Amino acid sequence: MIAASFGLANLISRPGGGRLSDEVVKRFGMRGRLWTLRLVQTVGGVLCVILGRVNSFGGSIIVMILFSFFYQAACGLTFGVVPVVSRRSLGLIAGMTGGVGNVGAVITQLAFFKGSKYSKETGITYMGIMIICCTFPLCLINFPQWGGMFSSGRSNPSSSSSSSATEEDYYMAEWSSHEKERGLHQASLKFAENSRRERGRRSACNTAPVNDTSSSSPTAFAD
Repeated sequence: MIAASFGLANLISRPGGGRLSDEVVKRFGMRGRLWTLRLVQTVGGVLCVILGRVNSFGGSIIVMILFSFFYQAACGLTFGVVPVVSRRSLGLIAGMTGGVGNVGAVITQLAFFKGSKYSKETGITYMGIMIICCTFPLCLINFPQWGGMFSSGRSNPSSSSSSSATEEDYYMAEWSSHEKERGLHQASLKFAENSRRERGRRSACNTAPVNDTSSSSPTAFAD
C-alpha cells in the first residue's frame, strides 16, 4: 500500500498540475506556465533530496507522498506547455517528451542505483539534485510571440513593425506556400487564434481579428 501510494498520486497530482498550468496562464501568460513548472519541479527535487536523508520510516513515507505529488504535478505542468510548441507536429513533440522522460529514468537508474557505488539513500539524494538541475533548461524556452521566463513576447497585432510577432506568424511558418494554397494550414490558423490566451491578461487588449491572407480561397476560414 505504501509503495502503491506513489503511483496512485497520479490520479490527482498530474491532472492537478495541468489545471494549475491553465489557471496561471490566464493571468501571467506563457511566462506563468514556465515559472510554475520550474517552481513545482524544484520543490519536488528538494523533497527528493530530503527523502534520501530522512532517517525515520514514518518521515520517509510522508516525504515520499509529498515528493510524489510535486514530481507528478510537474509532469502535468510540462504537458501544459507541450501542445503549443507545434500545432502541426503535436504528436511528435508529445511523443518525444514522454520518450525522453523514460530515457532519463533509465539513465538515473544506471547512474545512481546500479551496483554498490552508492547507497540507496545517496542515490535518492543525487536523483533529487538531478531533478533540480533539469529545471535550468526551462530558461532557454522562448516563444517569439509570448516570450519566456526572462523575456517578453513581441506579439502586437496592431503594430506593423517588422519586429512584432503573432501567433499566426509562428504557426504558419510550419506550412509551405504550396500547402497553404491547398488549405492544409486552416486547422493551424484556427489554433493560432485560440492560442492568444497564452499572452495572459497583460496583452488581452491587443487581440485583433485574424485575417487569413495566406490562402487563395476567400471562404477558406469560414468555419
